[in-house]
Amino acid sequence: MPNVNMHPRLARTLAATALAVGLGLASLTSAQAAPPAGFIATPNGMVGLSQTITIYAPSVAGQVVTIGLQLGAAATTVQTTIGTNGYGAAIWTPTSAGAWTVNALGSALSSGSTTITVAPMPTYTVLLAQNNLQSGVTDNLMGAVVAPIGTIAPTGNIQLTTGTGAGIVTSPLTGQYGTTTATAILPWIPTTAGVSSLYANFQPASGSQLASTSQLAQSAVVSAVQNLALRFPPNLYVGSPTVLQAVVGNGLPAGSVAFSLDGKGISGSIATTNGVASFQWSPTVTGVHTITANYSSSATGPSGTSTQTVNIQGARTADVITVDPPAQPVWSIAQPIVMTAGTSLTLAGTSQSGTTGVFSEQGPCVINGVALQALAPGQCQVTVVSPGNAALSPGNATYTVTVQAAPKGARR
Repeated sequence: MPNVNMHPRLARTLAATALAVGLGLASLTSAQAAPPAGFIATPNGMVGLSQTITIYAPSVAGQVVTIGLQLGAAATTVQTTIGTNGYGAAIWTPTSAGAWTVNALGSALSSGSTTITVAPMPTYTVLLAQNNLQSGVTDNLMGAVVAPIGTIAPTGNIQLTTGTGAGIVTSPLTGQYGTTTATAILPWIPTTAGVSSLYANFQPASGSQLASTSQLAQSAVVSAVQNLALRFPPNLYVGSPTVLQAVVGNGLPAGSVAFSLDGKGISGSIATTNGVASFQWSPTVTGVHTITANYSSSATGPSGTSTQTVNIQGARTADVITVDPPAQPVWSIAQPIVMTAGTSLTLAGTSQSGTTGVFSEQGPCVINGVALQALAPGQCQVTVVSPGNAALSPGNATYTVTVQAAPKGARR
């Protein structure tokens, strides 16, 4: 977006070229173009991801203006101060998916309105299942649902199912780990000994987040009393923080647990809370390794050990993004991208993960919905981010767009 404190001459240039942004007057020449009453613009967005709303309201420079945002019955407002060049910017974080109307209000009414699309946040689900479950008693498994980017944790339920899809139990997301991970306890009383294949399915509370299913987890159901069991995700990646948990057997007293990898300690002594000791850990080596948890309650009380062989995978790669506006070559971060002031193009792209990309910009450009508008000569930085998924970390790419001055007398 334009710098709200830019030089007045550049502001006048922007006023002439910005007509195309919200008023549909791209065919007017610069000689014909009177300074517009104003406009308001913001890109298509994604739930939980902050974005910038740009408003041009030269008639109220130096004043605070209000911007209204509405989706059905959901409504909110944000405010910003208009700079001396007529521009202002406000930050907004969408909370619901759908077609939002963005309105300039009050003294900025002449800046008009726009409608954008906010996409739901993709999620991925992780099932933390014990390596050993005791039959005939309640075993508490844990499900976690992750919003890969943004600031809003998922809401809804998790259903624990068998490998064939038969439902076992459904629990609401009531816990939270960090900012964007929600958790649920999944109690289950297994009755049949043997290896159980399990999934966790996220059922969103609304259309603001997308459903997801965990990777397959397998637990051994045994009849013997289990003093301690390891609870962990089925996939571990180098450099990706994960949670290891040790679950104390039913009826055993509180105590402490220490974790080790291949016999070398990776944690200190961690006190149990409600029968569980949790340790956040980022693997540093790939390959097949052995994780061990040791539990003790007191000098003379019960103790236990649980061991699990795991195959740690290499670091998650970043989601690959392809930007290919219609009628243009595929964009490259290393190749020139040129626009003429007063023109626009449609932003489009795909990601390896299949998730939606979200665009933003810096410089003498503005994005309204999917339209990138070149306002004045200069350099714009266009950035796109994608959430990725359980196997791909969030991706991003920034492209440099050179905006050239329109030839004198050319139609804009």
